Amino acid sequence: MPVAQASTDEEPVADVFETAVQPVDAEPVIADAAGLVKAAQIAEQQAAQAAEQAAAAEAAAAAEKAAAEKAAAEAARGPVSCDLPTSGLGAVKSNVRTAAVQLGCTFGEPAMHGVAGRAGTSDHPGGLAVDFMVDRSTGDRLADCVLANQEALGVKYVIWEQRINHGNGWKGMEDRGGATANHFDHVHVSFDRGQGGGTLRGC
Repeated sequence: MPVAQASTDEEPVADVFETAVQPVDAEPVIADAAGLVKAAQIAEQQAAQAAEQAAAAEAAAAAEKAAAEKAAAEAARGPVSCDLPTSGLGAVKSNVRTAAVQLGCTFGEPAMHGVAGRAGTSDHPGGLAVDFMVDRSTGDRLADCVLANQEALGVKYVIWEQRINHGNGWKGMEDRGGATANHFDHVHVSFDRGQGGGTLRGC
């Protein structure tokens, strides 16, 4: 008896499934290395500036505190005094004597000359001037100190090394001859009558 054959009406599966690949429209984003480096540098600069400002503020505060402490110490100390010989001052005014003693004690106890006869216009005969016999280095410091305390000491003007200063800057003077006449061996300080008498500060 013949064997029945399987139906061959059905056709073999011929469909092939493929994975669709979508095209890439844009390239991947690449980090801007130069921009990142610049941003980091800016951040570092800002941090450094902030640190500098903080350090400057701290230094200013410390300086202000030190100045306040120094002023308080000077106030507590009172006028400078020492065993300075004052016979050379003569009968100078009381405010002139107070200033002369403070300056003399502060700057090495130099010889001082007060009341004396002078040719021409001078504050010496009236007891309103003092000459401090000093070397150049001491003279520079003493003159600066006097001008810094001009109001407190009642100072009218200072003469030093052929220059005069009324408190508004040094001005040259005419040549009067030798070192003494031109004030190269002493600082001349003239005072206003009835002014000053205060305490020397910061010298």
